[in-house]
Amino acid sequence: MTGAAWMLPALHFVAMLLLVTSLALIVSPQLFACIRFYALHSFLLALITTGTALYHRVPHVLIAAVLTLVLKTIVIPQIFYRMIRRLGIRRDVETYLNIPLSLIFSTLLVFISFYGVGNLRAIKPPLSQEFVSIAVATLFLGMFMMTTRKKALTQVLGLLLIENGLFLLGVTTTFGMPLLVEIGIFFDVLVGAIIMGVFVFKIRGAFEGLDMDQLTMLKG
Repeated sequence: MTGAAWMLPALHFVAMLLLVTSLALIVSPQLFACIRFYALHSFLLALITTGTALYHRVPHVLIAAVLTLVLKTIVIPQIFYRMIRRLGIRRDVETYLNIPLSLIFSTLLVFISFYGVGNLRAIKPPLSQEFVSIAVATLFLGMFMMTTRKKALTQVLGLLLIENGLFLLGVTTTFGMPLLVEIGIFFDVLVGAIIMGVFVFKIRGAFEGLDMDQLTMLKG
């Protein structure tokens, strides 16, 4: 280990805040709050990425941290805010499960993630298994969000949460991929968010709403 002694405990603390933010994103009843929690989630992810880069002295990972901060913390949330204002979307989050049930299932997914990763003795990441567990929990929570939300916009947030989990897994286990690959992935995420925004507009125009239940009428 080459970093300062205090940095690893600090990274653990930020990682736990990241997990709490994931849960807050799941149970938040307001759409604007969901977007803010996603921005906070991405900001904490940028902090973890920065800390990993400094702790192990891998400078190229700092570029990934800056891209995370700019694109996921600022640009993508602004795209969502503009879509909400232009479409006049209801700001309440509509779900198939109520908030208490969502919190119970989300907590179970977190326990399953920590238990499952803890039993994988072959995994010895450079930082600690805690980061792998939190990354896997973030993946599960993103999938849970996608399957329990009725509106297309909140389902997109679930997909972006999955991407954050994958990024955390890559950064904390392998110190990131080659720089060009990371930059390509970030711009893929940005373009993907824009394209999904276009789809949201199209869904709104075709069905006069964003409730994904209406798409079941398309079954032939």
